[in-house]
Amino acid sequence: MKDRSNEEKRKHSDAYVPYTCYRCNIPDFFPSVPLHWHREFELAFIHSGNGEFRIGDSFIPISAGDIIIVKPGSIHSTEKTGSRKLIYDTIVFDESFLFGNHSERCYTEYLNIYNREDSKLALPIGRANPDYAIIRQCTEQLFEAAEKHSGEGDFTVKIKLAEIFRLVLESGMIETGHTYELASDPIRPAIDYIRNNYSEKISVDTLAGECHLSKSYFMNLFKKVTGTTVIGYLMQVRIDKACRLLANENMTASETALSVGYTNISNFNRQFRQLTGSTPKEYKKRK
Repeated sequence: MKDRSNEEKRKHSDAYVPYTCYRCNIPDFFPSVPLHWHREFELAFIHSGNGEFRIGDSFIPISAGDIIIVKPGSIHSTEKTGSRKLIYDTIVFDESFLFGNHSERCYTEYLNIYNREDSKLALPIGRANPDYAIIRQCTEQLFEAAEKHSGEGDFTVKIKLAEIFRLVLESGMIETGHTYELASDPIRPAIDYIRNNYSEKISVDTLAGECHLSKSYFMNLFKKVTGTTVIGYLMQVRIDKACRLLANENMTASETALSVGYTNISNFNRQFRQLTGSTPKEYKKRK
């Protein structure tokens, strides 16, 4: 069982509405989605563009029409490839919304494969899947139902999710027996620490200590797993948070910089432009 004390703290759902839907647009909303994890399931439908979805140690090319399902606790990220914008809808939902009571027969004898630590989904769900047409139809219908913001809509979302999960399971897209350790597991505590303390001063020594690794080994492993340095990943997380604040909060660029951990505004502006292609002020005007 994974340590869940430091997972992403964003609130995706509650007891009244146990799911949340998002429209994502890379790079207009944020430059990428850095590595992270959460305890809910996630399902994403790609509307347009091309990208690369990472889940665990697998790097998966994605394009328009693809559907992705992420199990709880899976470390994952998304980035755009090519010149077109990557636009997709995603629903993040608590497993109780779909699975209900784990003592029920339908879970213990049928659906529990989704929560087994040794199970792996064959992704993406695309046109090569014989049930793709109906899975896509259910996916589009669940997002339409979610826009109703009503009990009736929630019930339809639940029905469509159940049908998708049934079709995925019966089409043989879930494999078992994957008991290997993921390369990302040893640095997971560092990723958690950065995502929960990005506004503070963070040292490599502190992160290596969180992972119980030597500083040099930690730095090499972190770059090997994430494809960037600790400083590079911290910058990605900070700029991602800054984009969300500029888009949704009434904050100036200077206030945003301070809130995500920058004390040097010039440095913030430079790094923001490096990742987004625009200044914070230009970015805010587009929203």
